[in-house]
Amino acid sequence: MSSRAENLARIARTTAPTLLGFFGVLLLASPLRLFEGTVATPILPLVVVYFWSLYSPGHLPAISVFLIGLLQDLLSGGPLGLWPAVYLAVQYIATSQQAYFLGREVHVVWMGFAVAAVSVSIILWLFMSLLSATLLPIGGLAYQMLTTIAAYPLFAIIFGNLHRRVIIEV
Repeated sequence: MSSRAENLARIARTTAPTLLGFFGVLLLASPLRLFEGTVATPILPLVVVYFWSLYSPGHLPAISVFLIGLLQDLLSGGPLGLWPAVYLAVQYIATSQQAYFLGREVHVVWMGFAVAAVSVSIILWLFMSLLSATLLPIGGLAYQMLTTIAAYPLFAIIFGNLHRRVIIEV
């Protein structure tokens, strides 16, 4: 392989998780809805941040996580800094528990993601309720997080294959 091709392959490996996060934000902001809107759109950037922070933290630096969250804030019209803070918290949770989760069965990692997603939901709901000075309904957010939790195994398989075939394969 030529030097130029090797450099392009290295760049692709190092930027893939960040690009997946940006793609997830764009997908979340798009007007596309699953099953004509009857199924909430999973928060794919949350899955990206959790998965890559757990299995390949060197390929998803904190600045990338911050920019993914900032893009989500800008596209969603939410308060600036909310999603970056959420995603950085999820990244911290995943990296701090990496030693525990690596090598565990898939359902254990999935449960870890579920705990992180529920925690994020509660924080988002509390913060937005404080901003609006009223207790907001939590049903829509809970439904979206349940959809995100349910979708995690599918994306974990896809990201796992990408991780094995592209990121760590030299």
